[in-house]
Amino acid sequence: MKKKLIAMLVCIGLVASLFAGCKSSSDGGQSGNTEPTKGASQDAAEPTDEAQGETPAIALDGTWPEEHVKIAVECFDTTDEGFLALQSYLDYLTDYYNISFIYSESIASAEDELSFIDSSAAAGCKALIAYYNVTKEEAVKACIENGMYYWSADAGLAEAFKDNEYYLGGYSFLKAGDDSSHNGDYLGGYQMGYSLANQGAKHILYCNGGVSLGIQMFIDRQQGFFDGVAAAQAEGSTAVFDQKADVIGGWPGTDAFAAAQTAALDKDYDAIGVSFSAAVWFQPIATVGKTGQIKLATIGGVTDTFYDAFQTGQMACAVYDCEEVVFGNSIVTILNAVTGNIDIARDNGVPAAIYVNRWTVADADSFTAIYNYHDEGKYFVTAEDMTQCFPAFNPEASYQTVYDLYSALDLETALAKIK
Repeated sequence: MKKKLIAMLVCIGLVASLFAGCKSSSDGGQSGNTEPTKGASQDAAEPTDEAQGETPAIALDGTWPEEHVKIAVECFDTTDEGFLALQSYLDYLTDYYNISFIYSESIASAEDELSFIDSSAAAGCKALIAYYNVTKEEAVKACIENGMYYWSADAGLAEAFKDNEYYLGGYSFLKAGDDSSHNGDYLGGYQMGYSLANQGAKHILYCNGGVSLGIQMFIDRQQGFFDGVAAAQAEGSTAVFDQKADVIGGWPGTDAFAAAQTAALDKDYDAIGVSFSAAVWFQPIATVGKTGQIKLATIGGVTDTFYDAFQTGQMACAVYDCEEVVFGNSIVTILNAVTGNIDIARDNGVPAAIYVNRWTVADADSFTAIYNYHDEGKYFVTAEDMTQCFPAFNPEASYQTVYDLYSALDLETALAKIK
């Protein structure tokens, strides 16, 4: 009986195997079915992105990083137009990344700065963007003690903290045709001096700010201005400029500065370079009836303050630190650090020094094009552009990716992007 049962089962198995190897007439008589069966077998036939070694798509909708990142931003003047432009850009990014910002009040002292760092840490901030720095190394140490990353433009801090994981570096300025780091204040002064002399100025005045107080930023800008004028003169400019007689110092709002302005406007100057905002000269020039007779060069932004002056030809140039280019790369660096990709925030283990271009805006058309582009809510580095710098979106992201994105954006490239 058992043998008969076994024989019967064998026969049934053979018949089943024959039917399994056949196709129905609806298959056109083809042998072998290459179409996956619907359901679970199809899932097995189509590997997921993870199985293929690819990074799954992540929506750019404010949900990445997975853990919310709060960032502190320190500034010297909350009414400064450059800072307000940066604030608008950072707030724009919050629509696309899971980040938020705490902004300082106007920092007036070392105590204000250190207090802001401590309160930011207590509020859960993971990093500080130092748009301003009063206490230099003390500010970095305060961030380190609080477990906060520190990003700043002050290259002088790099040597002391280059081995500390919380020090993220910042940016350096490029000089046209030169791929090395340069003193940004020197270059700003150079570009102002060169532009004024090269645009036909006859007699130039320089307003040097805090040189007499020993403030290095103004010392560097002044030397750059001197060298810029000299370079234009070497190329044929006939501009007159004496490095002693044609320089005034001091700060707006003081009696000494007002007196120096009045004395200068009694002379035959037709060009003035200003190491801070040239807007302090608009009213005095108008008062003596010389609007349109004196050209100005400034360290300043593409903002409302200078819009009319560019349209009327009063401005020779504005040396402009485009917010999303010069300061926006801080967000890429910080988010890579807090998400475990510190290698992208460093160049072979050295804190980042992303080389960026200052834009010397020297004509009304360029100024207006940039102004309108920003006024329409557009940016030269968008939230989507930044995704190429994050491994979560681009597995090939590296420090070089970040460098290439930001260093390529000079004025010519920006204007081409607008068109």
